[in-house]
Amino acid sequence: MDFPGEKLVIKLWETLAEKGVGSLLTPWQAGREGLARNEVRRQEILMLAQAEKDAADIRAGKKQLRADGTLLLTNSQQTITPDGIERIEPTLALSDAVEYGNRAAADAAVRSEINASKAILFAEEQLAYDTQTPPTRDIDEDWLFVWREYAGKVSAEDLQRLWGSVLAGEVKAPGRYSIRTLEFLKTLSKPEAEMISRLASYVIDGRVARAQSAYLDSKGLNFSTLLVLQELGVVSGVEATGLTTTYKSVVEGKFVRAFVSHNKALIVENDDPTKTLEFEAYMLTAVGRQILDLGSFEPDVEYMRLIGKEFVKKGFTVKFADWREVSETQGQYFNGQEIVADAPATEA
Repeated sequence: MDFPGEKLVIKLWETLAEKGVGSLLTPWQAGREGLARNEVRRQEILMLAQAEKDAADIRAGKKQLRADGTLLLTNSQQTITPDGIERIEPTLALSDAVEYGNRAAADAAVRSEINASKAILFAEEQLAYDTQTPPTRDIDEDWLFVWREYAGKVSAEDLQRLWGSVLAGEVKAPGRYSIRTLEFLKTLSKPEAEMISRLASYVIDGRVARAQSAYLDSKGLNFSTLLVLQELGVVSGVEATGLTTTYKSVVEGKFVRAFVSHNKALIVENDDPTKTLEFEAYMLTAVGRQILDLGSFEPDVEYMRLIGKEFVKKGFTVKFADWREVSETQGQYFNGQEIVADAPATEA
């Protein structure tokens, strides 16, 4: 191997091999050294495609999966009708029920392994371009087996990619996603996912600004939608009309805070180091923060500027800037532009 995320990818496969997860793919890992990563990936995709074909044959009764893992061709009981057309006799017997049950169980096991394997490949794809140093901690065994069960139940590519992102994030930082979050994702519907995606653009510092309710309404994020998101367990404080957070400076000598929304930030400053800033907002829950951490979202720039103007009115200097995360607790801002409060309206 020789690519940016090589060490993280090695950590991924060591973890999977140790726990016996990804059994369809694990045999291929021995051949990774000396082969281009893209070539190995191509072979793995071809292997999974063949496995899917075999699963379809098992489901149709064309093949039988033996206990030792080998496949046998089967012959269906057929008769010839007077017009010469073959058809399967509609018989009902205990032996048939057992056969069909075994066939369904084999099909489900194969499909589950294929689905989880595809999610693993998406995780590898994500880690391959990440230069982060692998952690010394390992993924919790119970967490990995829960992930394997849930990832094995999704056949849509976008959902497999989502579960791949979950695994990649857990490899980079074990404990990052709770089992409760995995359970949440397991039952998440498409309309609910779309609602959460809409919310994401308006989350700043893990909060949604209550004072900007009129703007949120105009963007389809009204009070009723926020209540639904609260019932899902993504946000809190909606029925209480929001919660107030008091911020203190993170440096000595002056007030400085960064309010981050994805790749943008509001840099809030004041010369008085004892000054505090109050922010009324709806809060993301722990599950909500972890769910949004899985996606790549764009912040609503106008919404952030409105919040910035709100802070300016409270006596702070505010810059709207690009933001780059350095670690889980630190970041850098650049291209800062000062935000100026709107001039008060004059009487005609």
